[in-house]
Amino acid sequence: MIRDVVCIHREDNLIEAAHTMIGTHASCLVVLEDYKPIGIITERDFIKKLDMTKDHSEEMLVNDIMTKKLFTVDTHLNLFEAQEIMKGHNFRKLIIVEGGDLKGIITQTDLCGIVAVLKSPHPKAPLVKDVMTKKVLMVAEDDKFLKAKNLMALKDIGSVLVADKGEIRGMFTEFDIVSEFFLNPNKLRNSYMKDLMSSPVICINHDFDLFQVNKFMLEHNFRRLPVVDDHKILGIITQTDVARNLYEFIEKNKDFVEDKKAKPETEPDYTIKKKGSIILYEKK
Repeated sequence: MIRDVVCIHREDNLIEAAHTMIGTHASCLVVLEDYKPIGIITERDFIKKLDMTKDHSEEMLVNDIMTKKLFTVDTHLNLFEAQEIMKGHNFRKLIIVEGGDLKGIITQTDLCGIVAVLKSPHPKAPLVKDVMTKKVLMVAEDDKFLKAKNLMALKDIGSVLVADKGEIRGMFTEFDIVSEFFLNPNKLRNSYMKDLMSSPVICINHDFDLFQVNKFMLEHNFRRLPVVDDHKILGIITQTDVARNLYEFIEKNKDFVEDKKAKPETEPDYTIKKKGSIILYEKK
């Protein structure tokens, strides 16, 4: 778990909370009262609860969108149990407490990091095409921000692809909402996706296994990758897909013994191609 938890108070200004999240590269902040955790504010809260129908965003407080029903666990939980709780409740982080006191936090990224350190690739590991999310939400470059935000909130997802006639033009994520809200909250609601999207978009093909994708995501700080074949959008794989399926796979194959004679990889097993608005990593 991470012991140095980034915290905030419920009466703090929401723009300052966004600034803290960006500056510390934190996807969430724990809300404290009298040194006790009473809630959490996440990137997803900005998507689902941020009211941007009026020009009052600069007056909003953390209390206005934070999650007040806090789910906590203690330090004795093992990582497989933690992943099961996250999966069952659709969480991506867990607050760790003892006697009501905040002790730390563990995120989906932390769980994936442990797998990358402790486990070697298995010859029958699941492939991206086996676990990716096939239905990808897309918006157009000329769509307004509010359309993308409402779509993300309705489907409870952290990103949309910006596309034109099935071709990727860019991507917009929950982190982008936090960042843009901090920069100019009242301008954001009238903005268009072509002005907000990130481009080019890093994509992969469907032949990578989950251990490879997990390592790649961690090294480059990605939480989602569109899956493309011959420049056709097949789906998207997220860190949630990776974490859930890797832990399930490891649990089912816990008796696997690594082949000590296997030669370690000495060079990348992929090629990189750029075309238009995508950079595609393809398995050799």
